[in-house]
Amino acid sequence: MPRLPRRASPWLLALALALTGCAGRSRLGGVNLEQGSERQELSTLAIAQKGAAAVGVLSTDVGRGLAFVVDPDGYLLTNRHVVEDADYIDNLTFPALQPARRFASVRIVYIDPLRDLALIKVEVDEPLPYLPLATGSPRPIHSYLHHDDDVLLLTRVAEDSPEEQDGRGNGSKPGFVARTGKVRELEVFNQAVGPGTFFGLTQNVKRGMSGGPVLDRHGRAVGVVSWTWKHRIGGYAIPIAEATQMLAERPLLATSAQQATRASDRAHSFVDAVHGGRLEIARRMLSPTYARKIRSYTMRTIAEQMPGEGKLPVQQFVAALEDVVLSQPSGAEKLPFDAVQDVVLRTGTTSFMRALGVDGVLSKEQVISFFFEFAQAYVSARFFADIEADAAMDVALARLQTVDAARTFAFAEVAQRLSTGDDIAVEKVDMIPGEYAPQAVVHLRVTGKPGQEAAASTPAPRQQLIMQLRLEWGDWYIAELQSVGLETPVAG
Repeated sequence: MPRLPRRASPWLLALALALTGCAGRSRLGGVNLEQGSERQELSTLAIAQKGAAAVGVLSTDVGRGLAFVVDPDGYLLTNRHVVEDADYIDNLTFPALQPARRFASVRIVYIDPLRDLALIKVEVDEPLPYLPLATGSPRPIHSYLHHDDDVLLLTRVAEDSPEEQDGRGNGSKPGFVARTGKVRELEVFNQAVGPGTFFGLTQNVKRGMSGGPVLDRHGRAVGVVSWTWKHRIGGYAIPIAEATQMLAERPLLATSAQQATRASDRAHSFVDAVHGGRLEIARRMLSPTYARKIRSYTMRTIAEQMPGEGKLPVQQFVAALEDVVLSQPSGAEKLPFDAVQDVVLRTGTTSFMRALGVDGVLSKEQVISFFFEFAQAYVSARFFADIEADAAMDVALARLQTVDAARTFAFAEVAQRLSTGDDIAVEKVDMIPGEYAPQAVVHLRVTGKPGQEAAASTPAPRQQLIMQLRLEWGDWYIAELQSVGLETPVAG
């Protein structure tokens, strides 16, 4: 019997289309994407008009950013930092459409835990203008973008006007301005922003441009505008293949079975990360709602001491950080993190906590977490951005308000119950349906390390913990840990 030809997989078909430069459609993470063709170059005006129609202005309680449509059913890409630290999204407006369209209800579908990317959704009654992507699958950046390629960015007219730049405007001017430039660098790394590579642009990236598309000469989105370095010309963007990778990794939680499987996987992953000492991975799995709650309590407790005697130890702490910054030789390129860490660790001593007025109220881990986040932001601002001390204080205080910093506070709380040396086991995962969102309850058995003074034959105590998981931002996140029992085995 003759052998029938094997059917090519959808992924291979998509790859074949990409390699031939043809347009094609793919579906990743529940989002329909179009891969644009390289066969036709567009004029600058055509690229700007096409891009502006698909770009929306995202307004939150903490600022504005951009987002662009990748699926006409209402899916948009933006930066994580545009939406992550906001308590609410006020609206999404498309100022270039005639008439302009405004959506008051914007849903955060997924936030990438590592990359500075997010997927948002609006409900539409008719398709939105959208942008094709340079690739519909994860691919190396050099397969669709090259050094010195022409690229175009969009900035809001409001942010481009002189009155906005000097603070006299109100951000109400509609429309966009196109800025042409070139790709300056293909591989730039900045762990402070996220893992992976970024690419550099000759255009300056200004406040309010975050989350917007980088467009090539074919009118395709090749990147997502992300960040800039103070006192450096140009800006930086995330390759669009990183966005397709995010969509490919996004968990689909449409059914109860999918939710239960993902909850169990997340619980085991968190336990493995803690047990294996991969604390940064574990920290990023903490619930943003829970993290904000812990941060609020910690900051309020410390702030209550500032009008009184607690002000002096804080002033001494900042002075010690200044000594670290000023002691660096001229032209130094590396931040002295070891020296900063030594200063931070002193805040966990009994004498410092007593002087601050929080001894017995906050744990050592919570206090160290607060000053760690403050110190990292303050010293980085002074060292890299070379800004004045007062402005660096503002940067540090702003850092404390971020979800990323809040997770450090929350992990300090978790670390009081779990340590990397404990034997942690997931016994079972219970799903609890909810009217608005389901919850998962994970039963943990933790066998702690025996103390050094204990005899080797003394069994370690076993603790029963309940770990709650909350469904947020398109995935399960670890909420809080609760002790339900402690058992000390009897030596046999």
